[in-house]
Amino acid sequence: MFELSTHVPGPKQLHEIDLSAYDALYLGDFTCPLYPGNFSRHIETLALGVERVKSMGKRCYLSLYAIPKDSDLVWIKELLQSARELPLDGVEVHNMGLLGTVREILGDIPIHLGVFGNLYTHETARVLKGYGVERVFPNAELSLEELIYIRDNSPVEVVVPLHGKIPLAISGTCFVTDYTGHVPTNCEESCSQGHWLTHEDWQLKSIGRANLSGKDLCMLEYLDRLVQSDLNLFYIYTLGETGAYVETIGKIYREALQKAQSGEELCAERWLDQSRSLSQSGLCNGFYFGVSGQEYLSPHALSHTA
Repeated sequence: MFELSTHVPGPKQLHEIDLSAYDALYLGDFTCPLYPGNFSRHIETLALGVERVKSMGKRCYLSLYAIPKDSDLVWIKELLQSARELPLDGVEVHNMGLLGTVREILGDIPIHLGVFGNLYTHETARVLKGYGVERVFPNAELSLEELIYIRDNSPVEVVVPLHGKIPLAISGTCFVTDYTGHVPTNCEESCSQGHWLTHEDWQLKSIGRANLSGKDLCMLEYLDRLVQSDLNLFYIYTLGETGAYVETIGKIYREALQKAQSGEELCAERWLDQSRSLSQSGLCNGFYFGVSGQEYLSPHALSHTA
């Protein structure tokens, strides 16, 4: 069995997107508390969101703002106090301060360390376990071999992102607001469209407060290897993407993972064609094979470089 998860920022996406391909949902946009209806900012929408996710038979995690300042701790603590009675399966944090706050308010609820927690080593994972961290998103620059090493040498679960634009940097200010000089009238539309930072053939995508890789991480051709390595916690990056992207990529990976687990032949070329059609800048393997995050290596090419 495996778990396939993604983030859902607000109620609009939760109600309008077909999320049947996912086993678990992280509620909230961890990059910007101002995102309209953000589950991790408004207890009213969070409570309704958790109720809906649970009614869908899925696991439900709350994703907290990644880089809070002291002024943000006031409303975050109020949110957590109000969330005490909600049937959450876990809380995602990105820094030690919020880790302590969650433990203080929500007790022994499982804590997940988010991608901006910058976890690089199994020793860090072992320390975090003592503070209630049960699951980690290792830093995106780690290789697949390093992820497996952390899994094997620490008492925490390791999440393996499979697809989507890799989060590279986050800021407390909005790129769109700084660039235009005013707050967009529709933040949701602005973030979903994205803003591209380009230099010759090199691209990054900005969704306001966070910069993402221009190319989409794609591990479709390697799912059999991941399954054979006993990895079973998988994730798809979807913040700032359209509903069609969230639905299509989720269904592709659900079908592919099921085939990989049953030992069936993978329909990699068909799935790759579908994935390429949704990516403006193309596909890459991220940093999983010790090369530049911009490159894409097929299993055949990788075997010749090993």
